[in-house]
Amino acid sequence: MKKDGGWFWHHLVSTAFAFGIVAIYALLAFNLKIFNPLVQVLKEYSITDFYYQVIDSKAERDTSRIVSIVDMTELTDRRDIAYALSEVQEQHPKVIGVDIMFNGLKPDNPQGDSLIAAVAASDTSMVFALQYFDDSFDGKQFNKVKQSFFADSIPQLKEGLVNMQLDKVDGLRKKMSLGKTVMGKLRPSMIKQLSDIYAEQEIMPLLDKDININWAAVDFRVIPYDSIADYGQYLTDHIVLFGAIDDETDMHYTPRGKMAGIKLLAYGIESMVKQTTITIAPWWVNAILSFIAVLLTRILFEVGDQYAKGRRNLFARIGLKAALAMGILKFLWIAFLMYLGFIVFAKYNISINIALALAAIPFIGPAEDLYKVITNSFSNKEK
Repeated sequence: MKKDGGWFWHHLVSTAFAFGIVAIYALLAFNLKIFNPLVQVLKEYSITDFYYQVIDSKAERDTSRIVSIVDMTELTDRRDIAYALSEVQEQHPKVIGVDIMFNGLKPDNPQGDSLIAAVAASDTSMVFALQYFDDSFDGKQFNKVKQSFFADSIPQLKEGLVNMQLDKVDGLRKKMSLGKTVMGKLRPSMIKQLSDIYAEQEIMPLLDKDININWAAVDFRVIPYDSIADYGQYLTDHIVLFGAIDDETDMHYTPRGKMAGIKLLAYGIESMVKQTTITIAPWWVNAILSFIAVLLTRILFEVGDQYAKGRRNLFARIGLKAALAMGILKFLWIAFLMYLGFIVFAKYNISINIALALAAIPFIGPAEDLYKVITNSFSNKEK
């Protein structure tokens, strides 16, 4: 190892070369059709999803003590839905979120319309579903909302947006909104309203902003609509979500696989109430940490190389410098970096993407060779 300060500059430049090689390969991969399968894999790869898989394999799944779900998948008649909601009210939940859109009046069932409207008007602690959409499809302004038929006739009615954000990269549902500006008005989401009512305070300020759901290992108790009274202890003082658990038209793909929209709401509420929403590190933080990680890797390999050269035993020197030994060292170091990222994620709910570092580490050797070729060529010119 060099005694002057030039050794650090050497490692700094060779580390930059490693990232340069990664950039070249990335440009090739994203611009040549032959690499389309690889590009698709890279797009769908997520360090955060990997962390969730590790948590699933290590942690015992707990059952939420905050949210319970009443499944009404089999109920289609509004009279039956109204009776089931009334039975839920009798269990004295802290708040009820109704994840059902009651679109328009039913001329063939006026009694059902009257009953469901009466239930909605009788309890101000219930929050009903509200959806927004943009019929101009320009994605700039949401100009329409879809409400239940009784919304305008009940001034005190609480409504919450239930739209779920779709990740543009991997097509998964990972985020939910605190609120959304629709028709010039900032409207709160259902998860925000239910969480605030349950906590009896504003947990997060109302902003036109998305939050990253924490998909920690937790299950939600699902109660059949015909056994509500039997499970009263799991409804009293809880947040109760009332909706369909097995409706194929309301299924979404998430980091935990395919699940009903009402379960996404449950995860969003659990994240808000426990204040465990995931913070995604900005790209520049990921870039800086990745560069530091690769630089430390380069220095570690240099230390290992110098240690091997210092062994008196010939077989020890050859064994330590062998590709297999250096490969094992590289594997252990990468495993350590991933474990470090996992600890930060599990303990502080911060997701650091070290994918760039993992991509650059295999190119440390070629980057070092490139550095030597360039420096030698300049040295020869000076002579």
